[in-house]
Amino acid sequence: MEEGPAVGRSFLLKGEEQEKAKEEVYEMLKVLDNELKDKKFFVGDKFGFADITANASALWLGVLEEASGVVLVTSEMLPNFCAWRDQYINYSENKKYLPLRDELLAKLKARVQPAAAPK
Repeated sequence: MEEGPAVGRSFLLKGEEQEKAKEEVYEMLKVLDNELKDKKFFVGDKFGFADITANASALWLGVLEEASGVVLVTSEMLPNFCAWRDQYINYSENKKYLPLRDELLAKLKARVQPAAAPK
């Protein structure tokens, strides 16, 4: 069942299909993790366009994980990626433009819970 990108399938599917999708996500993020080795941001110590384009990985992925209860990323699995994610979210020049995490989480939980309710 190949419905949508691996990240979406990780949150929507269950069982073996979900585990396969989670492994696909891990393999994709491992590329980023390797690229970030010994770097604060994608281009070294300077925040740049590559960091901005990875916004979904930084902010949204953690919010989706918390709202759904599905864990895709841990610092043990992807230490460089997690360190970058924390830098990205807390970078002062960027933080003022990001939506508030608590607001995103509340909106997603409101959408996830009704969808997960038995019919």
